[in-house]
Amino acid sequence: MPSPGTVVHPVYAVIGQDRFLRSEALARILRTVAPHMDALGPTRLDGESASLADLLDDVRTPSLLGGRRIVIVDDADDCISANREKLEKYCADPATGGCLILLCDSMPKNTRIRKIISGSGEVIECEPLRGRAVVTWIVRRAKEVHGKKMNDAAAQTLKEFIGDTLGGLDAELAKLAAYVGDRPEITAKDIDAATGEHREEKVFAVLDAIAVGDTVSALQAWEQVWATDRAAPGRAIGGLASSVRQLLAARRQWDRGANVTSIANSVFGFKFTRPEVLRDRLEKNSVDQLREQQRDLLDADIARKTGLSTVEVAVERFIVKHSTRVAGIRSKAG
Repeated sequence: MPSPGTVVHPVYAVIGQDRFLRSEALARILRTVAPHMDALGPTRLDGESASLADLLDDVRTPSLLGGRRIVIVDDADDCISANREKLEKYCADPATGGCLILLCDSMPKNTRIRKIISGSGEVIECEPLRGRAVVTWIVRRAKEVHGKKMNDAAAQTLKEFIGDTLGGLDAELAKLAAYVGDRPEITAKDIDAATGEHREEKVFAVLDAIAVGDTVSALQAWEQVWATDRAAPGRAIGGLASSVRQLLAARRQWDRGANVTSIANSVFGFKFTRPEVLRDRLEKNSVDQLREQQRDLLDADIARKTGLSTVEVAVERFIVKHSTRVAGIRSKAG
C-alpha cells in the first residue's frame, strides 16, 4: 500500500473494505496535509447522507484564516454513484485551496473517476494482508506503534489466536504492551498467558451457557469465538473440543475424590479458572454429557472437512442440541 508523499494533492481516493487500513491511510494523509490545513481543521461528512452541493461548497470555499479546506467523505461509494458525472468534473479541475478525501469500499481501475483522480490527485489502495505479510506487519507494528520488540515466532502465535484482521491484532498488541509493562519485548509466553487466556474464557462462555440451557447466550458467545478465528475454521471447533476435553479430565478427577484446587492446578494450571468457577462447571457437567459433547464435536469437524457442513452450521447444531436438552431436563425436573 503506497503511502502519501510530501506533496499535498487536491483529491485523494482511499479504497478498501478494511476500515482499519483506511483509517491508517487517512491518518497518514492528514499528517501530510496538517502544515497546510486551515485553522478549523477537517470537515467530515457521511457519504450516505451528505448532499453534493454542501460537499462542493465546503471544499471550494476559501478559508478566511488561510490554509487548505480539508473535506473527508466517509463511505463515499453511494455519493460517488449518485453524483458520478459532477464529481468527475470537480476532480478533473479541483479547487486549489481545497483537499477532498474520498473513503470508499471500491473504485474499479477501469472507471473514469478513478483515472481522473489518479491524474489530478492520488489513489491509495488498502489491500488486506495475508499469510507471511501479516506476521511482518505485527512485528513492525509492535515496534513502531507500541514500542515493543517481537520476534516472528511470537507474531505467528498472535496471528493464530486472533486471525488476519489488523484492527483486532492492533488492539491485542496494545493490551499486550500494557501487560508486559516496562519489559521491552512481547514473547510467545506473554501471548499464551494474556491472549490465549482471553480466548479460552470466550470458549468456556459457550460451554457455560450450554450447561444451563441458555441457547441464545451460547450462540452469542460462540459468535465472539468464531469472529476471532474465521480464517482458521478447524481451530475454532478445536478450541471447543479442547475445552470439553479439559472439563472431562477435571470431572473424572473430581469423581475420584480430588479437590477442586488440585484439579485446577493439574488440568488448567490456574491459567484462567478460579477454583470456585471450576466447581460450578463440574457440578453442571457430568462425564456422560461431556463425552457426548466430545463425540458431537468430532462429528462436526468431520462434517466440515468432508464438505457436509460449514463450521457455523455444525457448531450451531451442537449448541442447540445440548443446550435445549439441558433446558428440557430442567423443565421436567421443575
